Amino acid sequence: MENQRRQRELEIFYEISHAINASLSQQDVLDVMLNRIVTVLGFKAATIRLLNQEQQTLELKACHGLSEAYLSKGVVQLDKSGIDRTVLTGQIVVMQDVRQCAGFQYSQAAEKEGLASLLAVPLMSGGNAVGVLHLYSAEDHDFTPEERAFISGIAGLGAQAIRRTHCFEAFNRIVHLINSSLELKQVLKTLLQESVKELSFRAGVIRLIETKKQILSLAAAYGLSDSYLKKGEVNLASSPIDRRVLNHGRPVTISDITKEEGLQYAEEAFREGIRSVLALPLRLKDVVIGVMRLYSGQARQFAPEEINLADVVADLGAVAIENARMHQMLKDRLEALKEDVDGWYRFLSLG
Repeated sequence: MENQRRQRELEIFYEISHAINASLSQQDVLDVMLNRIVTVLGFKAATIRLLNQEQQTLELKACHGLSEAYLSKGVVQLDKSGIDRTVLTGQIVVMQDVRQCAGFQYSQAAEKEGLASLLAVPLMSGGNAVGVLHLYSAEDHDFTPEERAFISGIAGLGAQAIRRTHCFEAFNRIVHLINSSLELKQVLKTLLQESVKELSFRAGVIRLIETKKQILSLAAAYGLSDSYLKKGEVNLASSPIDRRVLNHGRPVTISDITKEEGLQYAEEAFREGIRSVLALPLRLKDVVIGVMRLYSGQARQFAPEEINLADVVADLGAVAIENARMHQMLKDRLEALKEDVDGWYRFLSLG
């Protein structure tokens, strides 16, 4: 029996590893992962939910063996799911009976669905939990230490795949949308809006440098109130975070604005609901033309993958901004040339 179990586990591990290496589709990888765990190991069902830090919810990304009625029961809110809050600290949680547990948000729905025991495992990437894997049995089941260790290992593979595929898919979506226009205002709006959404932030701004005045002028904003945007000019002399970005040409983070200095308008940012900041240079070759700030409503330690992806997107945005500027310049010159030709035509027609 022990040899058979190990053989099944090796088969699952190989198939999941193959799926991760063969596809850059997050959905394909997660579907294979849950399908093999449930069907080969003989469990009832499984889900993978990813953490939305801004909303403090767990969003369903993949499932196997559950009805539409159960899946549509509602959002998993962290403040109502003690189990998942514990799992997101990096711990494995086992529940003998989810039908009679106060820490399980939807115990009545679980009973109707025929779920009994639960193994909840964190999806860890770079020391941070990015989501939760739930594995359910149809009857009371004691999850052995070997089962816990194996599922935890599979969850680790899944977390790596989630990070890798998310970066690839998010980058492709942002590139496609940015390249869909050459109008400067639209390019700025799209760059900022899609960066906030794809990288799971709350809000953001793009400011372009005015060298003579030594200020950063507002070029685009998303998710911020008018009162916050009208708080005043951003002067480089008074904004350490922006000076560091411009001087070094590298991303700068503030994990908690209540504990770290760097913002010119820290009190206004706090009232706006901002808790952490990722500031990125808009680089055009070796010249920084501005700063893109992404704001989170949570005190947040930014993962290296998040920073690297945002940095690449900002570089792409700088190129798109320059292309849009050149496009506008050519349009203006064409209009001026057209007016000159029209003027000469009218002048010659007088003779």
